[in-house]
Amino acid sequence: MKLQEQGKLNISDSVSKYLDGFPLAGVTIRTLLNHRSGIPNYVHYMERLGWDRRKSVTNKDVLDFIKARRKDIQINVPDRRFSYSNTNYALLALIIEKVSGLPFPQYMKTNIFEPLGMNDTYVFTMSDSARFLHSYFASGREYAFDYLDQVYGDKNVYSTVRDMLKWDQALYGGTFFKKESLDQAFAGYSFEKPGINNYGLGWRMFLLKNGKKFVYHNGWWHGNRTAFY
Repeated sequence: MKLQEQGKLNISDSVSKYLDGFPLAGVTIRTLLNHRSGIPNYVHYMERLGWDRRKSVTNKDVLDFIKARRKDIQINVPDRRFSYSNTNYALLALIIEKVSGLPFPQYMKTNIFEPLGMNDTYVFTMSDSARFLHSYFASGREYAFDYLDQVYGDKNVYSTVRDMLKWDQALYGGTFFKKESLDQAFAGYSFEKPGINNYGLGWRMFLLKNGKKFVYHNGWWHGNRTAFY
């Protein structure tokens, strides 16, 4: 949304405008953001279709796999229905890199974390291996790195409660994001199923019958669960 505010892209743009050789017509930045692209989750299909778990997956690998194995991946019609997929946000990170000219971790540090004073927040790369807090099973055994741990955009942001308060204040302070950006982000886009559950641009939400809206997101990875309301 910051790049759209700066006029560097439009979320209505086709993904193929930014990612060379992207083979799926009708997929836009918006449909990545709201999980309506029709692209399934790389976490589920890459190993099933032959990826060697001894080799770490990167964001570029996610894109290249779609190009090479398009016919083997069950891809649905874009913007027909909501389906949460980590692939969408892995591709969004590549678009940010293409448009900004910066690696995604550096872009986030320079344009989001540092301006907001989020000094204990970073996008994990292997160079942070000695810095980050390790995860453990209930038995006390440490989670080892696995082949999915080098993909970012869909995960791998490490932060603190204090820094997340700064992020919350930025969302509602009226100075870091334009109102129209937040209005788009906090709108629901998926109404094909009845009920209060919906999804915006990177946000889960409950659209209540009294007209009020409850916006949040949650997630998990390697024994950790986080929720932000």
